Amino acid sequence: MSDMGSSTQLAAATTQAATVSTAVPTDTDRISSSPTLTAADMKELEELRLRNQLLRAENAELQSKLEDERTQRRQSQLDENHYSLEAKACREAIEKIDSKAQVLALHDELHRLRKKCDIYAAALEESRSYFFEMKRLYMEVSPHLRSFSGDAPTHHAASS
Repeated sequence: MSDMGSSTQLAAATTQAATVSTAVPTDTDRISSSPTLTAADMKELEELRLRNQLLRAENAELQSKLEDERTQRRQSQLDENHYSLEAKACREAIEKIDSKAQVLALHDELHRLRKKCDIYAAALEESRSYFFEMKRLYMEVSPHLRSFSGDAPTHHAASS
């Protein structure tokens, strides 16, 4: 996805978040049993809504990039299948001429290393998904950790 497309998505998400922030329910819209929110709570809620919209836009952009990468990988695999059939035919022709040719050993080594790289690529993709999940969880927990760390000196002083 191009940078222009991603900036358009972010702008759209910001506009949408701004629209959401102006559509905050009034006190008359709330159920009478629900507690009223303070101005600070409302501000935090609006910031969270905006952040949520931005994260959704970022997520959509990343999903699009991932789909593009998968499409490119599928195409390269199709090309690779064509080349591997051609390489197999060449290998068989070389074996008929000289079964101990060094190029055959090099081909086998290359093939073994390519399989190893495929395993590393799969592990990298898996770790990338774990990274984004950890990032998301950290973003959820971080404000709570900061609030606890802010309270820590008072708890420590009270226990002394």
